[in-house]
Amino acid sequence: MVTVTSAQILSLNPKLSNAAQIAQAINDAAGPSGIGQSQRRMRYFVAQTLFETQNYTSWSENLYYSSAARLVQVWPSRFTLDASSTCGKACASDYVCSPQNLGALVYANRNGNGDVTSGDGYTYRGRGAIQLTGLSNYSAYSAAQYQDNRVVLNPDLVSQPEDAFASAAWFWTQNSLNRLADSDSFTQATKVINGSTDTVPDRLQVLNKVNSVLQWAA
Repeated sequence: MVTVTSAQILSLNPKLSNAAQIAQAINDAAGPSGIGQSQRRMRYFVAQTLFETQNYTSWSENLYYSSAARLVQVWPSRFTLDASSTCGKACASDYVCSPQNLGALVYANRNGNGDVTSGDGYTYRGRGAIQLTGLSNYSAYSAAQYQDNRVVLNPDLVSQPEDAFASAAWFWTQNSLNRLADSDSFTQATKVINGSTDTVPDRLQVLNKVNSVLQWAA
């Protein structure tokens, strides 16, 4: 069983004030999920979660956009800059600086969420070390981890290190990412996590850094 230390986490981000807590949360999640059974699995897990959380500093999806043009760029099928358009898209300017309304719209009727008026899209926005998203995923994780619905009732739990990494490990197991780590399939693992391979070059830079920091005695 390989584990990470607070010193290693600080080597990855020297500005962290909670490196010990993060290291403990990673180790607690890595044991039951089998991630800690090999060095490569642990390195993959740390690299992917480090990238997803901006070096272990961001634990909740930021849906605050100050630019209508940026909203159109991110969600071209959802928004238009033309307020008079009849194309069925929402007017982007109506969602600028409005994270609750934006989340409610773009994640409505997906992953177990209700419609726009339910607000589920914002309530169950991406959180944790691998962006747990949607009511159905919050519910499934809560049942697996706690055998109850406490995470559904308090989704902000996933923004705390313990559940941030436990939920990431749950996702990791559900999607057979240990198998992809074992076969050194980093690009495929990224596609499972991110939905595309566009960020692979940036994630590989993170992996290279993690590989140099996470060293264990033979």
